[in-house]
Amino acid sequence: MSCPHCNGIVDLMQPGYSINALNKYWHKECFKCNKCGIRLFSFSKFFDDNGFPMCAKCNKESSLDCFVCNLKITESYLTADENPVHVDCFKCCHCNVAFDGGFFEDEGKLWHLECYGKAN
Repeated sequence: MSCPHCNGIVDLMQPGYSINALNKYWHKECFKCNKCGIRLFSFSKFFDDNGFPMCAKCNKESSLDCFVCNLKITESYLTADENPVHVDCFKCCHCNVAFDGGFFEDEGKLWHLECYGKAN
């Protein structure tokens, strides 16, 4: 078994020598954040970055920004015209009611078509 980081052989017979994460075996010293390089431990909170570990700090920094409120998206989200939007932000900017069907985007704001017509 080879380590995904260095391609060296991982000796599974040596206790404490390897970490099993992301369906792969890693040398302990090779289990690092794919972005910043900080060493991670088996108990560390990490995220999957295309098959490599990413620390919580880098994951937060690399997460998407909501198209409506510009805050980081850390949970599930929707897309509005291919832009990421928090589920709670997916509502009309005029009447503040969630969309249950179509919507209209104008200058970075989401509208019900009827509300846009009334406001403009």
